[in-house]
Formats: sequence, C-alpha cells, structure tokens
Amino acid sequence: MRNQLNKYLSGNELVNELTVLPEYKEGLTEVPERLLALLDLYLIYIPSKTTIDIYNRLYMSLLNSLDKKSTMEEIKALNENYLVSKGLKRYGIIGGLESFKITGTAGLGKTSSVQRCIDIITGNKILINKNPYREVIPILFVECVADGSFKSLLFMILKEVDNKIGTTYFISNSKATITVDILLSVVSKVLILHVALLVIDEIERVANDNKKGDTLINYLTQLVNQSNIAICFVGNESANKYFETKEYMSRRTIGISIKKMEYDESFYRFCEIIFKYQYVLNKIEFNAEYSRLLYKLSNGIPSMVISLFVETQREAIISGKEELSVDLFEQVFKNNFSNMLPYISLDKKTITKKKDDVIIIDDIDSNNDNLFTSNLDKDISTLIMKLRDYIEVEII
Repeated sequence: MRNQLNKYLSGNELVNELTVLPEYKEGLTEVPERLLALLDLYLIYIPSKTTIDIYNRLYMSLLNSLDKKSTMEEIKALNENYLVSKGLKRYGIIGGLESFKITGTAGLGKTSSVQRCIDIITGNKILINKNPYREVIPILFVECVADGSFKSLLFMILKEVDNKIGTTYFISNSKATITVDILLSVVSKVLILHVALLVIDEIERVANDNKKGDTLINYLTQLVNQSNIAICFVGNESANKYFETKEYMSRRTIGISIKKMEYDESFYRFCEIIFKYQYVLNKIEFNAEYSRLLYKLSNGIPSMVISLFVETQREAIISGKEELSVDLFEQVFKNNFSNMLPYISLDKKTITKKKDDVIIIDDIDSNNDNLFTSNLDKDISTLIMKLRDYIEVEII
C-alpha cells in the first residue's frame, strides 16, 4: 500500500507544497467585497521548521504502521482483542507501534500544521489492501469531544471510520449498556483493520479530567497497546503533565513541542507576507516598527498576528479611516484583545543572529574590501543583509 501514498517530499519542494498563500484580490473598492476578502487571510499557511518535523514524523510513522498490515503481529493483535471482547482475557502489552505527541500553546497552529501535512501525505485517499481485500484509512483525524469522556472519544473514532469508508461500526456498537472495556476492544479491532495512523486532537479534554486522571491515562495506554498502529496525540501543553504521570505513557508519547515564534527574521518575513494582504484604500509600507508592534501584541503567536491584522483592517474600513497605523493597531488590541494582556510580554525584543552563528568582527580579514566595494551599487537593505553574515545585526 506504500505506493498508493503521495510522494515523500523534502527541502524546498516540501516547503513550497506546504505553503498556502491565497491570491490577492486586486482592484476591490466596495466595502462589503473588501471585508469578505479579509477572510482569505485565515487561509494563509506558512510552514515553520516544526512543520517539517511534523511532516516527517507523520510520514515515517505511517510507513511503519503500513508495514505491519497483514503480518503475524497484526493477526495476534486481532485474536487478543477478540478474547478481550468475550471477557476471556484481560489487557496485556501487545506491543503498540510508535506513538507520539505534538503539544504547544493554543494558537501556535498545531492542528492546522497536522492537517496540512495530512493533506500533502495522503491527498484524502483511501488505500486498498488486495489480499485480503480491505479499505485502509492512511491517517484518521479525530477530535476529542468537549465532555472529556473516553467513551465518547471511542465512539467518535467509530463515527469517523464509518464516514470515511461507509461502514456501520458506530450503529452496531452504540448500545447504552456497552462498557468502555468492550468498546475499547472493538475500536482496537477497527483500527487494526482499517487505520494506519490515528491522530487524536484536543487530547487535553480527556487527559485533563482531574477526577478520572489515572483511569483515563490507563485507557489511553491500552488504546496504544491494543490498536497495534501508530497514534499521534495533539494538544495543549497542559496535557503534558498527564502524559508524564506514568512512565509507560511518557515512553509512548515522546514527541514534538511547538514553541511560540522568536522575534527574528522568520517572524519579520511572516509579517511582511501578511502585510501584502491589505484591503484598505490607502496602503502602508511594512517596516520594523510594525514588526516589533505585532510581536509585542501577539507574543509571537501566529494566529494572533493574523487576527489582529484582520480586525485592524476591518476597523479601518468600517470607520472610513482606510489606513493602518500604530495607534489603530493598539486601539483595536485594547478594544478586542484585552483578555490576552496577561499573556503578552512587554519586553523589548530585537532581531539578531543566534550567538552560535555570529562571527566576531575581529576574525574578519581586514583586507577584505570586496565586502563593501561589491555592494556599493546596491541599496542599504542589501548591504545590511550582507553584513548579517559577519556581524550581529539588529533590525530597528
């Protein structure tokens, strides 16, 4: 089934494929059409280094899981789950494949990054195993329900499988009297037969149930063991303490931690791209002052940058000001995003090269005239970018 997946990508080819930049709508003048055009900004996706890590981890785990299909290990797992469903045997370690987690602060793009990677890897395809014939969902994405019930999560998995391949597992097992233990064995069997990689989003809704914490962690561990497939847990940082409660769960959930953006060149370029989507009548030029302002107000959270940029434009258009300004950004933040104040760092930030990458100026050959003479015919920004390769440069 490997050959049914989309080609494995790397380097610039992967970055270009992951990037989503909606077409800018030129020539809009009417207020309603410009307000609607602002919604395109929420479609923007610019991958980070972490996105590349997520893509590689998902792809490799998927391949590893597919290699287990129709093997003796899978057959043993099915037999084990059958015994459990009949009450003839209790749960044991079946050997669950790699499971890992992707955690980070809300708004950092965990879900959008995972979903974008899934689109690139699978293209929404259903894989066909010919001998024996069965349909396999390469990556099944489910979201924990709001009530934090593990039983509800298991039902959600059955529903999503039915939606993808037209089965009736949910209807067949949605009896009020069914126990979590029996339902768990059913779900494990379904995952073995029809899923290669399971992604569970908003896992903190289950893991953060303080009243049932240990029990829920045990169920999650059993799901990993009995399903015999790769499982990825996606959630906020608050879920980490529950994964770390038990050694065996910690071992099965080593993974990726997404951090907020640093105030560096990547953040500057991200904002620079966003500013190309101005739908006010009087457009302004992006510069370091706006970069510093957006970082201060967003605390390096990409979704906050986009939301603030959209809302500020909306205010400028509706009020008739038709131009962005520092004062307007601050006013919109105060009026619409004041609940974020406790999480915003007001420390001054600078854009610099990392210390390990900086070459001390004394080490540069003093006779190297080419550094300057070769750039005399270029603008000052080009010269600054050239200097960054030799000395620590602050963009102000």
